[in-house]
Amino acid sequence: MVKGHPAYSGTIMNSTFQTARDLGWGYFEKLAKQRVLQVQSATDTPKKIALGERAVMVDGAGYLVIRNKEEGQPVEIVYPEEGTPLATSPSAVFKAAPNPNAARLFQNWMHSREAQQLLVDWARQYSPHRQTVEKPGIRKLADIKLMKEDPEAVEKMGDEIKTRYAQIFRV
Repeated sequence: MVKGHPAYSGTIMNSTFQTARDLGWGYFEKLAKQRVLQVQSATDTPKKIALGERAVMVDGAGYLVIRNKEEGQPVEIVYPEEGTPLATSPSAVFKAAPNPNAARLFQNWMHSREAQQLLVDWARQYSPHRQTVEKPGIRKLADIKLMKEDPEAVEKMGDEIKTRYAQIFRV
């Protein structure tokens, strides 16, 4: 198995927080007994799978696994019944943006069906836009049980999460 380390990746910090909150730290204690390879980035876990260095990815960039599958690699994504951690990508216009109207126009376009479909088709990202359509064979976002994000709690508990995780995995 391969897993990202929450001290190096915000995506993995978010995932670790959600999993510990919803399943408890006991999940990680059991996982640590299985000699899990620790990597830094959420994009490192699917790379280890693609290289054949590990057979199971515990967390990481699922969109890369979707790409690998579409390229013919023998991989499958399994979404846990207990829930899948959610990592959204918020966007904003800065209050003092030099071109606020252009930024607002870009935001409007970025959240349109057309732009969201581009993210689905080319980046292989999931989109919450209800009019986007997944390619055949890919589970729809609405059909995945998602855990809830809590950015304020992640920020507040970040150091505690890193410390406890390092103790459990001895890394």
